[in-house]
Order: sequence, then C-alpha cells, then structure tokens
Amino acid sequence: MVAHEVTPEIRPDVVRGVEQPAPSSLRRLDEARDRFGDLATTYLDAMHHGDPLADAFADDVVRLGHGKALKMLRTACREGLDAVPDAPASLHALISSVDVEPDWLDLPAIERDSRFIGRYTRQSGIVLGAASLVSGYANSAASRPLELTGRYLESAGARTIEVASWLVAITREDGLSRHAAGFELTVRVRVIHALVRQSLRDDPRWDTAAWGVPINQAYLAYTLVEFVRIPLRSQRMIGAGYLPHEERAAYARWRYVGHLLGIDPALLPQDEAAQERLEELYLLTRPVVDDYCRELVAAINTSFLTAEVAGILPPPARRFAPTLVHALERLFLGDEIAEDLAIPATRVTWLVRLMAPVLGAVNGILDRIPVTLPWRTRMGERYRVEQDQRLRSTYGVHHDLVDASPAGGRPHPARG
Repeated sequence: MVAHEVTPEIRPDVVRGVEQPAPSSLRRLDEARDRFGDLATTYLDAMHHGDPLADAFADDVVRLGHGKALKMLRTACREGLDAVPDAPASLHALISSVDVEPDWLDLPAIERDSRFIGRYTRQSGIVLGAASLVSGYANSAASRPLELTGRYLESAGARTIEVASWLVAITREDGLSRHAAGFELTVRVRVIHALVRQSLRDDPRWDTAAWGVPINQAYLAYTLVEFVRIPLRSQRMIGAGYLPHEERAAYARWRYVGHLLGIDPALLPQDEAAQERLEELYLLTRPVVDDYCRELVAAINTSFLTAEVAGILPPPARRFAPTLVHALERLFLGDEIAEDLAIPATRVTWLVRLMAPVLGAVNGILDRIPVTLPWRTRMGERYRVEQDQRLRSTYGVHHDLVDASPAGGRPHPARG
C-alpha cells in the first residue's frame, strides 16, 4: 500500500492558538471563567473548531462525487484501507486516526459489564426521545444546523430511528470492534457532521459570530452528556437505573465513541465526574431558547413521542399520552428548561416521581438476582426488534443513517 499524507486545508475554524471572541449567543461568560478556569477557556475556544480530518474528507466527497466517496468510506471502515487502493489522502488520514485503539480502551471489560443492559430497552427508548434528544433542543445555536438542513421538521420519526440505529449498533456485543457496524456508523456520523459543516460554511444564513462553527468541538463534546449522563440519570428517575459497573462501562464506551467522532482529547470526558463538569459549564453558558427550539420539541412530541407512549399504554389510558410525555419531559429536564421549551406543566409529574422509588426498589431487587438478568435481557431484545420493525414500517424508514436515505424530500448535505 502506498503511504499517503495529508495536510488539511487551514481554515478559520481549525486555526489553533489564535484567541477569538466567544460566540455572542453564549451567556454568563465571566462566571463560567471564574468557576471552571482552564476548562472554560478550552470549551469556549472549541466553539471555533470543527474536525480537520473529517472536514478534509468532506471536501473530497464533493470532488469525487457523493456516491463514490461514501462507498470508499464504508469499504475502508468494513475492510480497511487496503481494500480502497484509490482512496484519497484525506480518507487515509481519517481512517488511520481511528485504526489503532487508544491505550486507555478496554473493550472486553466494557462488553462484559454491559451484557444485560438490554433489560431496560423500553425505558431507554422513552428516555432517548424525552430526555436525550429534547435536552439538545434547548440550545438555539447547537440545534441551528437542524433548522438550516430541515432534517428534523421534515420527519421527526425518521431522524429518531436513525439515531436509534446508531445507538443499537454501538451497544451491540462487539459493535465497536474495528470492522463492526457500530464502528462504521460512528465514523459515518462523523463525516455527516463534516458534510453539514461544509454546507453551512459559506451559507449566508449561518452567523459564525453568534453561534461559532457548525457542530463545533464544544457542542460535539456535550453530545456525550446527552447520550450518557442524561439518560442514566433519567432512567433512575423512572426506576430503571443500571448497576454501578454498568454505568461505569457506559462512560467508558462513550469515551471511545467520542474518540471515533473526532472529539478533541482536551474536551473528551473520561468519566462521570468529567461529564458532570461539562454539563454544568454547558448549562451555565447555553444560548437562550428560541421559537425554533420549541418547534423541534413540538415536532418530536406530536410526530413521534406521543404515539410511541400511547402504544405502551392500555387503550383506556391512551388519551393521556400527551400529558404523560409532558410529565416525563418535565421530570427529565427540570422546570427551568421545560418552561423555556413551552412544555406544559402537569400534576402527572408528581405521580411519576411517586412511582419511581417503588419501581426502582422492585427493579433493584431483580437486578441483584443474577438468574433474572439473561431472560429479562432477551425480553428487552425481543421488544427492541419488534419495535424497530414497527417503527420502520410506520415511518417508511429502510436505511440506517441519513447518508443512506433515499432521494426525495428536502435535500440534505449528507444525502448527496
């Protein structure tokens, strides 16, 4: 194989060591610097940085053609660079950066400690929508790429299924091994981010001074909080908390996912404590909620979450599904963010709070009886497969990620 070297094009979003003003949409910057010191400096600086390796390949996607370039990417992920003899230097650089596992990674330990997390498939599905995704919509700058690509309001159900496809792949046994589907999908997500950045780079609608670089390093690092700390906390709130070793494995898994996504090591959270500090910093400085944020929440509630929650309720109770969705969102997000997002207050929230300790006690007892774990996990996996088939049929989704979605609808940078 011929050695390839690449020096990514130097752009304003990747220049290091040049101090730039923090995006004007951020708040309480002086307090953030006082409380978080060097972390705040690194975080605010990261607002101006994308992902040089993925961004360089995104430029080659345009040069080579979308279909040809992304086929090369998939082949390199599945079979290695030797299987792509005509790969551009940018692809060599990107794949070489993730070919070797970091020294701190222990995938066998992660797999061992995660064997039975599928027992809470139902609960994790609800939390994905009502906590992880909705919490991300409380940031008018971070969610702006969704607005400008039209991806979410086009089909909340389709995008939620795409996210779930990725999450299932990376949590499946051996899903993150070098040539596994989870590895491939994670690298493809990274390139999708780069294609969105590329499309918005010269878009006159994008306000860099207010929002920073699209899908910048700071907000990318925070997505790990959205997919680890927030769901773990939210599942405990509904009585479906994982065991301590399972939680530690989740943080370790997502540290590696963050590495594959190209998150700068200076911001990549190593453990729960690091995610906690990052969440506090993010919440302190996050931009104000705007009308589009509220539209995103309304879209996922009306187009997806309400119907899904109704489907797990007995028929007489299904008319209360919207209220239950609002109650869960209020519980997971807290009243301040829920008010910002115009999520109605409901007395059902206190009922969920009242039931959670009871459910938690029952599940806690079952979790400590080893013989219950395999069959509960099998039940969860059976439910997941049935649910996936039903959702894909309902929403007409037959692909994994947006870069593989069929033509039609509003154009997307990763669709070609």
